[in-house]
Amino acid sequence: MASYNAPKNRVHRGFVYLDNETVINSLSAMESGQVDSIIAKIAQAREGGFAGGVNASFAGAGANLEGGKKSTSSFEEEVVKTRTNFSIFEAWYQKLKADNALGTFEGWGDFALADVEPGHTVEIRGELQIVPLQTLFRLFRWFAEQVADKSSPFAQKGEQLQSTRAGLKNMNILLGGTDEVLARLRPLGDDGPAVAVVLDNKSLIADLGRLDGTYSVIAQVERVLSEEDSWPTMRLTTDAPATKLEQETLNSTVSNFIEPARALGVEISPDEAELRGPALLLRAIAVYR
Repeated sequence: MASYNAPKNRVHRGFVYLDNETVINSLSAMESGQVDSIIAKIAQAREGGFAGGVNASFAGAGANLEGGKKSTSSFEEEVVKTRTNFSIFEAWYQKLKADNALGTFEGWGDFALADVEPGHTVEIRGELQIVPLQTLFRLFRWFAEQVADKSSPFAQKGEQLQSTRAGLKNMNILLGGTDEVLARLRPLGDDGPAVAVVLDNKSLIADLGRLDGTYSVIAQVERVLSEEDSWPTMRLTTDAPATKLEQETLNSTVSNFIEPARALGVEISPDEAELRGPALLLRAIAVYR
């Protein structure tokens, strides 16, 4: 009879998102000597180990041209940077756990947010997925690039092309020019308050398409929404606080995309432009398996 022996410890983390600037700054504030030690050890490994091995293998292959050196150096620096970021994250994560500074949840349910406050650093495991409206926008952006390419099977011309370009312009206005991405998290456990996770494109390690499945999310709490509260998932402008007029405009605009989205296989709800309480709004620090 088949059986599986599950690992007793989590050693490897498959990151798809890591805000290393936040992690480094946080660990530096708590214990700067640990950050310095990790960076020094990684630098030593590069000078005496990894870099030497790579240079020797490339030299043996006769790759001694200037272009090859630059390529090798760039590759080494990227590996060292990745090693450093992951090592610092692990030190920061273990420090939070040792100091009981990381909020965790046992299951989920109606009262899961009872003691959660803005500013808390929390860890939640659950099903993560980009919100359908942003999936549609990114899919349409790709489509708009295709229709403008005469060699593409999706190529358009005339009024049809102008219509697609106009649609893209409207979508870019709705996205507000921000690099932020919004995802929904369904924590493991019973049904309970909604959870929205804000991610920054620049901290993504994997493609957005990978953010669909079960992940561990470490994040800082931005807002805890009560039943009477709501939060705009999209903004027309980020230069001023959200207003009732802006929210009504967004809700009205989103309704126009419901049918076109369905034709592309994306289901959008009329209230897609806002997150309604009770809900938890998080700003992601790390997402991994």
